[in-house]
Amino acid sequence: MKHTQSSSAPKRARTSKDCSAGHNCTDDNCSCCGDGPVQLDDQVLSQSAAVLVSMALEEIENTGDRAVVIKLFETAIEKYGDDKSMEHAWALLRFSEYAEYMEYAEKAVLLAKELNTVSDLERAQCELLEARAQVLSFCLEQSNWRDPAADDSDNDDVDEDVSRPIAGEQKLVDSLAQLVAAHNKLSAERSAAPFVEAYLGTLAFLFARREAHALTSRMLLVLFDAAVSIVYAHEGWLATSSSASNVNGDDMRKIAHQATLVWAMAAAECLVNADAVEARLEPIVEYLASQPNDAECCKLYAQLLLVLCGCYEDEEKAMNAYELASTKLAQAHKLSPDDLEIKSQLADMGQALN
Repeated sequence: MKHTQSSSAPKRARTSKDCSAGHNCTDDNCSCCGDGPVQLDDQVLSQSAAVLVSMALEEIENTGDRAVVIKLFETAIEKYGDDKSMEHAWALLRFSEYAEYMEYAEKAVLLAKELNTVSDLERAQCELLEARAQVLSFCLEQSNWRDPAADDSDNDDVDEDVSRPIAGEQKLVDSLAQLVAAHNKLSAERSAAPFVEAYLGTLAFLFARREAHALTSRMLLVLFDAAVSIVYAHEGWLATSSSASNVNGDDMRKIAHQATLVWAMAAAECLVNADAVEARLEPIVEYLASQPNDAECCKLYAQLLLVLCGCYEDEEKAMNAYELASTKLAQAHKLSPDDLEIKSQLADMGQALN
C-alpha cells in the first residue's frame, strides 16, 4: 500500500491537557500539544479506511505515537465494517503485527480465506498473509523464552541464548517456508507493485519481531534465513522482470543488506560452520564484490568479512578476511567520508582516518 501524506493530522491527534483558553493548536512550535488523550480531528475522520491505514503506516515509519497509530488503525477497521476485501484483510494483519493483538491476525486469515481469489497473484497474497500471521503467532508465543530457573544456575559455561532449542521449531520452519514460497510466486508475476510491497513489508515485519522480542540467536538465525531467501528472490526478480527498471531500489537494497548482516551475525553466534556461512552468503558477496564504487556495498562486504573472521578456524583465512575487510572499509570511507558507522569501525580496527 502506497502511503499518502497525512499532513500534520497525527501530530495534532492528541489534545492538550493544560491549554489556555486562547491556545492556538495550529502552532507548529506548540510545546503542550500531544500530552492528552487521542482525539482525531474531523479532517482525519473524514478520510477513507485505506487512507487511515496509510496514515498509520506513515506514523509507524516516523516512529510516531503508539496510541495515535492504534487509534488510526481502529478507526480504519471500524470504517471497513463488513467489507470483504484483501485490502481489509491486510489492514487487520498490519494492525495485529504492530499492536501484537493476535485476534486481528486471526480475523485477517479468516477474511482472506473467505475471499474469491481467482488469480495466481491473489492466491499468493493470501498465502503470504497467512504465513505472516503464523510467524507472528509463533514469535508472540516465544517472546518470553528465558527460563527463570536458569538465572539461578551455577553453570556459567553454557550460553543459554545459543544452546536453548526453539520449542516447536518445525512449525516456525514450515511457516517461513510458506512465506518464502509466497514471495517466489509474487516474483514470478513480474509485477512491480505487489512484489515490492510484499518485499519491503515482510522484511520490515521480520525486523520488527527482532526489535520487539527477546529472541534467541537461534530464532534470529531461522527467521533471517527466510529473509535472506526473500532477498535472493528479489535479486532474481530484478534480473528478470521488465517492471524492475521502474523501481527505486535504494530502500530495497538497504533492508536487504541489513537482513543479510543480521543472519550472518546470528550464524556466527550459533557457531554455524564457516563453509556453510560462506555458501549461504556467496550470491550477495559476489554482488558486493562487483560494486567497488558503491560505499554501502563496500561497507556491507567489510562487515560480512568481519563476521566470517569469527567463524574461521583457519588462522590464515581469518587474517586474510580481516585484511580485506579493512581494505573495503577504507574504500567505503573514501566514497562516503561522512558516514559515522564507517568511521567508527575503522577506528575500532586501529586505522587512521584521512
